[in-house]
Amino acid sequence: MDIQNAGALAFGAVIGWVTYYTMRYKKEKAITDIATVIGAVGGAAVLALFPTKSVLFGWYALGLGAGFFLYVLILLLIALAHGKLGALVDPDKNQNPFMGGG
Repeated sequence: MDIQNAGALAFGAVIGWVTYYTMRYKKEKAITDIATVIGAVGGAAVLALFPTKSVLFGWYALGLGAGFFLYVLILLLIALAHGKLGALVDPDKNQNPFMGGG
């Protein structure tokens, strides 16, 4: 797997996770929120920063994915340490237990 493919995979994983999170916690404006994230993260302004046919977008997407999933890992570790892991996976909860006290 080359850097472009790995970057595309990481980029897709981040967009997929954001889509899941938005659909679960913000049902009233989910589609517009998802479109905003995709536009901000992979929009023309970001892509214009990288020279044509370079591997820079692959590295950018890998960095985005690494930072994003590192945050998720840290959230899980904090939940485990505070005994709130169940609140993160409970489908009846409408919010993250660390953001507004769920």
